[in-house]
Amino acid sequence: MRVHKGWLILFLIVLSVFACLGFGRFSFGAILPFMREGLHFDYRETGLIASSIFLGYLLSVTSVGYFVIRFQAKRVIIFSLLLIGLAMIVTANASSFVHAYIGCFFIGVGSGGAYVPSLGLIGQWFSPKMRGMVMGIVMAGAGFGIVFSGIVVPVIVEIADGTGWRLSWYILSITVIIIAVLHVLFLRNTPSDINLSPIASSKEKKNPAAREEAEEVLKTDTVYRNKTLWFIGILYFLWGIAYLIFSTFLVDYLIVDRGFNSSQAGLFFAAAGAASIVSGFIWGSVSDKIGRMPALAFVYFIQFFMLVFLSISTHTGLILVQVLLYGITLWGVPTIMNASAGDYVRVKFVPVAMGFITLLFSIGQLISPIITGFLIDYTQSYLSAFLLSAVLTFIAGAGAVYLQASQRKQWKETAPHI
Repeated sequence: MRVHKGWLILFLIVLSVFACLGFGRFSFGAILPFMREGLHFDYRETGLIASSIFLGYLLSVTSVGYFVIRFQAKRVIIFSLLLIGLAMIVTANASSFVHAYIGCFFIGVGSGGAYVPSLGLIGQWFSPKMRGMVMGIVMAGAGFGIVFSGIVVPVIVEIADGTGWRLSWYILSITVIIIAVLHVLFLRNTPSDINLSPIASSKEKKNPAAREEAEEVLKTDTVYRNKTLWFIGILYFLWGIAYLIFSTFLVDYLIVDRGFNSSQAGLFFAAAGAASIVSGFIWGSVSDKIGRMPALAFVYFIQFFMLVFLSISTHTGLILVQVLLYGITLWGVPTIMNASAGDYVRVKFVPVAMGFITLLFSIGQLISPIITGFLIDYTQSYLSAFLLSAVLTFIAGAGAVYLQASQRKQWKETAPHI
């Protein structure tokens, strides 16, 4: 029995997410303390550098759809991965704030440019009934990237004292370029390119072209005027601010505020990444059983308590437990959010809805490092930053509870009376 080539495509998508999220975005949290020290940046400048990645990412995710339509996903993904690799080399050679800002900005552009089309390929290669599972597998790629960065970067820093952060960017760059080459050789845009059907696809007739064109006219009204989708997007926006404080500043927090050495802090960062690998599976499954908003609220409240405890804990063992518990909920939020988008719009508009809430999420990520950098500089402590993250997470959890309650009331009002 031959293995469907869709599974090879899935492996390549995981590699793409591994490169564009795991390396392109989350590796920055592991390299940040050493890069800041090497370039003598204060926390305000560090926050601005971090925000440059998300500015590039934000601009990219809002425009990449046009390039996918014009050039197809494969070309866009390959170009974006190569851009990440080259931008990492630029960052590795940074000698000033402007130099580092430009390099990190284009890392962000490449990250968004690879991530969105990669997720789009899931819809091409897998049937709707499998996409939740596949999404969980794909999100694990980001977790693997965090694990790799958290383990390898501190080792490199110790071996190459003073220049280890530069060498780390070079190693990440080479890895991303190799992944890009694999995409050149093996990636395909659709199963029909090689006379295949999507995995587990049903032979349903597609809508006629005229109907698709008519539905396209309704797209803006269907998505952007959907109050529930706006509400979900705002919850995602709040989490974009909150979780980035953890993922970007955890290593520096452990070193500066808790007295960890670089290797120990890196291992804790890697532990969070390892725990996050299964988080998409776990919370996606929970949301299938108990509903999207109850599961989302549960995730948010777990993260709230972990952030509060992390802010006040000094015992190494307790900190590790808190980091692991946070990690095991990490990708639960994007998984549930992307699944929720499909619950409130017709199938035709699901990608548009996902793009819309991701845009709000990205705005949160953009402003998070700026706010956090100024806050840390002002208070000279990470306590205020982690408490801010906790408060925003709690508000988001309360919002999920409110949305579930309002929906339940609406369902009761609209249910037929027997």
